[in-house]
Amino acid sequence: MSAHGEAGARSTMLRVEWLGTRSYDATQTLQRRLRDDVAAGLEPPTLLLLEHQPVITLGRRGEAGDLLVPASHFSSLGIRVHQSERGGKATYHGPGQLVGYLIARVRSIAPSLCQMVDDIEQTLICVSAGLSVETRTDPRQPGVWAGLAKLGFIGLAVHRGVCWHGFALNVAPDLAPFRLIKPCGLSDDVTSIAQCGGRIPPLREVGEYAAIELARRFSLTPSFAELDLAGAPA
Repeated sequence: MSAHGEAGARSTMLRVEWLGTRSYDATQTLQRRLRDDVAAGLEPPTLLLLEHQPVITLGRRGEAGDLLVPASHFSSLGIRVHQSERGGKATYHGPGQLVGYLIARVRSIAPSLCQMVDDIEQTLICVSAGLSVETRTDPRQPGVWAGLAKLGFIGLAVHRGVCWHGFALNVAPDLAPFRLIKPCGLSDDVTSIAQCGGRIPPLREVGEYAAIELARRFSLTPSFAELDLAGAPA
């Protein structure tokens, strides 16, 4: 476990919210609102847990060549394509994949952004192990692998010292859309807990386990709360 935090200058709580299935646009809007409130000291560190409607996102280093088929083909499959402010390249989000968006002051929970990424990786490793799948890290890029196939993804952004975006873990999604892109710019295979023969509990349960483990690594206490989403799009 890392030694995190600035004495007397941070919340000891990690607010956790399960959002269910949400569009990428809706969660981007919510993240920006929370990011600005955290930066202003109005909100504690927050972890949003959800699964996305089918979407391909291109991070700041994304390139047109990361998409292996025309954009019109994605549309015909009901998959939207979005530019994203997170780091990294192309990835896919969809039902059956756990997405976690961590919104917090970096220096309040980790000594560095690199250490934060390490702790998120270790969280994904622990969650996968709890689902009976052994995983590892790869020095080439953030994330976790089961054998030679990528299982968990990390892509963060930092604004005014506050991190946002986060991680994704393939629990039991349709993996076919990953074959239409270069995931994270690499040619690695992509897998899931289901494909590896792991245990598949409800996605919300997986998210709660991830929240507890992540909070432990950041020396925070998870608080499962309901956000005020009045008027927010789904």
